[in-house]
Amino acid sequence: MNRIGKHQGWKKNLFIFLFLLPTLVCFCIFYLYPILTVLISSFAKWDYTNLNQMELYSLPHLFDNYKYIFTQYPYFWEGLRNSCIWALCGLVIQVPIAVTVALVISNKCRGWKFTRNVYVIPNVISSAAMGLVFLQLYNPRYGVVNQIIRLFKPDFAENILFMPKVNMIALTCAYIFFAGTNMIMVLGQINAIPAEIREAALLDGATGWTLNRRIILPLIRNTLKTISILSVSSGFLIYNEVFFLTQGAAGTKSISFLIRELAVVSPRAQYARANAIGSIQILGGLVLVLLINLLFYEKKERSASK
Repeated sequence: MNRIGKHQGWKKNLFIFLFLLPTLVCFCIFYLYPILTVLISSFAKWDYTNLNQMELYSLPHLFDNYKYIFTQYPYFWEGLRNSCIWALCGLVIQVPIAVTVALVISNKCRGWKFTRNVYVIPNVISSAAMGLVFLQLYNPRYGVVNQIIRLFKPDFAENILFMPKVNMIALTCAYIFFAGTNMIMVLGQINAIPAEIREAALLDGATGWTLNRRIILPLIRNTLKTISILSVSSGFLIYNEVFFLTQGAAGTKSISFLIRELAVVSPRAQYARANAIGSIQILGGLVLVLLINLLFYEKKERSASK
């Protein structure tokens, strides 16, 4: 009997491995290999002088690309700061909006299906197209935003996309409110909560915000963590909005935009230095994911202690 159990367990593990094998192969080819290439080439000389043959630096010069990025490249700290700001905005603005909309829609008030579909529409439109839409909204001559400002300041004729600090707010507004995917994920989890739990809470007198705070939100904690990771990562990797709205002008560059500037726009084709920024971006993304996990772990511990 023991031998039969071991044989069945071996067959089960083999089936699982074969089932996952295509995914593992695709991951190694399309993700792991490029990531390793980025990391290795960040310690090499690779630009227009040796496009077809990357040359690893000798040990004394191994970190030359990083020294250049940290001390000589004029836009790195600007891009890192902006990307971190947008990542934080994803956590403190986008996630609460998605959760609030999901909670409101879950009550199934009149017109909730229409509201759900309208909220999701921007997510089925490419970010490039949305960037062009916002470019027209912010147009200094006929854009809606400037028309509204002129109601209070008739002489206003500036382009807000090139006004320091204001342009960061304008860029953030171009994507931060569109969290349809996150909202759908949260709404699905809310609808999956058994009706018995809701009924028991209602019998105990939990209604309205108390029901949401004490019952609903704790039960969907894992989904909240997932959408937090997605929103933070999306903000940290933002590129299309920067490219289409400002081209990185007036202090709006992001980490992703800098990679393009070095690898594509620069006449020297500085692939190795671009990959040095890419390596920092990968490390930054891992740190953000770790922080989100720690944040929700602390919340779990607090709720357990109560």
